Amino acid sequence: FLNDVIAEDKHLTMHYVIHNIGTEVANDVVVDDTAGFPAGEFEVVSGALSATFDSIQAGANVSHAVVLKPLTSGMHNFVPAMIKYKNPSGDELVTFSSFLDNNPILSTTEYNRKHSPHLVDWLIFVGLCTPVFSFPFSCGILLTPNTSLWQLKLRRLKSSDLRSCVTFDLCISGLIGWVSEFHDS
Repeated sequence: FLNDVIAEDKHLTMHYVIHNIGTEVANDVVVDDTAGFPAGEFEVVSGALSATFDSIQAGANVSHAVVLKPLTSGMHNFVPAMIKYKNPSGDELVTFSSFLDNNPILSTTEYNRKHSPHLVDWLIFVGLCTPVFSFPFSCGILLTPNTSLWQLKLRRLKSSDLRSCVTFDLCISGLIGWVSEFHDS
């Protein structure tokens, strides 16, 4: 199969390449993989699970593809496809494709959890992180003293008593100015 991951309700592409490695032509070649993909477990989206080729010349190859949709999740035993053909003398021979072994078919929720971009999760994360990162930044901008404004407030405070502060901002400015005057003297 061409898929890296097999998931329920997701397309699964099977690609068959039949090589004639013999020295004679193979006639009436029939590839049948209906046993590996029961109708109750897989839906055929495009193509067919069996294909017929009139002949395959010696050293040549042919290919066939089918797109399936798994209807169930869990472990699935992908059995080899059966290939029947006739040699030039008319004898019918049977061979099998390579064995794919047991492979997991992921459920839709498990597939989405592992392979989706999680956009909603990232939006929630960014929304929750924004206040955490913007608070220190906004405090830094709001609490950074504007020198001309602070000097004006300090001049007013020097001329008046500290207890007559009307606003909290002026009181803080007055305390800072008072502490610096006390420290300078």
